[in-house]
Amino acid sequence: VVMVILGLATSLAVVSFGSGKQERELQNEVNRLHAVLRLAAEEAIFSNEEIGVVIEDDHYEFLVSDENRSWNSLDNNALRSYQIPEWISLDFQREGKKRELVKRAQVEEFDGKSNILDQEEVSKKPNIYLYSSGEVTGFIIGMQIKDDPDSRVEIRRNDQGEIILPAQEEQEHE
Repeated sequence: VVMVILGLATSLAVVSFGSGKQERELQNEVNRLHAVLRLAAEEAIFSNEEIGVVIEDDHYEFLVSDENRSWNSLDNNALRSYQIPEWISLDFQREGKKRELVKRAQVEEFDGKSNILDQEEVSKKPNIYLYSSGEVTGFIIGMQIKDDPDSRVEIRRNDQGEIILPAQEEQEHE
């Protein structure tokens, strides 16, 4: 009986420790995205360029606007495209719009022919704009462990135009 109780206690400890690990990894991913968004906002100001952020269900990447107002990949190692772990789900809300789960960009088809088959580059449109003036479009990015809405953590732009983690601000004020 003692061995069974010890076995159950050990298995409960392992299960609870395992879920904590995934929550810590989620917080690390949220902190990483928050840091690179802030870095990109500063880079837009210092380089005097408009930077856009594309957020899809499996990755995010940074683009820069050229003189023709088209968006190209940003050639900056710190702001390179980043793959999101498959166990994390993302949702995105633009200021004044309803929240939606992020899906991969779809290739438009015309008469059954995709642009990729024609070797045309599919133009990406940013979800978030980081302007050289220091302004940032309003947004909320939610990240959570798939099928666990209680693990949801947000990154957003506040009323002062700063990119913040509301959960961290609440902890700092306590």
